[in-house]
Amino acid sequence: LVVAFQRAWAGDAQPRIGVYDLTLKTWTFMFYPLEAVASPAGGWVGLSEITALGNNRFMVVERDNQFGPDARIKRLYTVDISTATNGSTLTKTLVRDLLADLKAPKGNVYEKIEGATVTAAGDVWIVNDNDGVDDGANSGETQMLNLGKLFR
Repeated sequence: LVVAFQRAWAGDAQPRIGVYDLTLKTWTFMFYPLEAVASPAGGWVGLSEITALGNNRFMVVERDNQFGPDARIKRLYTVDISTATNGSTLTKTLVRDLLADLKAPKGNVYEKIEGATVTAAGDVWIVNDNDGVDDGANSGETQMLNLGKLFR
């Protein structure tokens, strides 16, 4: 069982990817190297989703907590945990910067890209979550985007 923790725990510099061995009932933790905050509005950068790709490879949604013109980091990365050890820092590979995709509808860039999946046909889908709140800056709508085939 592999889980992504959104932000760093107290005392840690980076968030963790946790692997729980269902047979041994033990945890192994690796650190995920986040991008630095880039928005002029500040905020934080964290993880929203981890999606299994097979063979110990995972796709991760990394995002800031900014929306509209202040959004800077909405990205998909891959990590391979096959050789990672407890306490190691993972190496990530950029798959796609999502800002152009999120700007394409000509509305505000959503803050919370919270979900991602790869279909059996190989298409990558992402979905936002704005908590159903229409606060004047976010419409409260949920949008799903098909990014196409990003993996071979």
